[in-house]
Amino acid sequence: MVDEVDLRIIDKLLRNARSTYSEIAREIGLSDVAVMKRVRKLEQEGVIKKYTAIVDPWKLGYGKVSITGVNVQPDKLFNVIEELKKRDYVKHLVVTSGDHNVIALILARSSEEMIRIHDEISRLDGVVKVYPAIVSDIIKDEMRI
Repeated sequence: MVDEVDLRIIDKLLRNARSTYSEIAREIGLSDVAVMKRVRKLEQEGVIKKYTAIVDPWKLGYGKVSITGVNVQPDKLFNVIEELKKRDYVKHLVVTSGDHNVIALILARSSEEMIRIHDEISRLDGVVKVYPAIVSDIIKDEMRI
């Protein structure tokens, strides 16, 4: 079970995954050994899944970012998911209960490449329709508790 201290540690790591145990300990009033033990426990329990950097896709040369809804025939859902997982251009993939069965975050270098990607997805066996939403700006990009 995650307690209030764990949540404070997680919040600190979400703000800066490179924070040292000593920095976290100082901020929340624990020893660095106690913080280290809690972080290891959170990792082992799968609460902390990985550490990563958040980058600006446009500064990496991706001129187009799309949040793409994909409607899929129910009996083909898992096949389509497996196909999309293999695609390097798919950076985030979720199954939803909303307007679309699947939502994919897609990066492309140009409009032409994005069109090709969406066309490729639409041709996957089981895909009914693709609903691209081209991102013009990212206003908030954080996962914090």
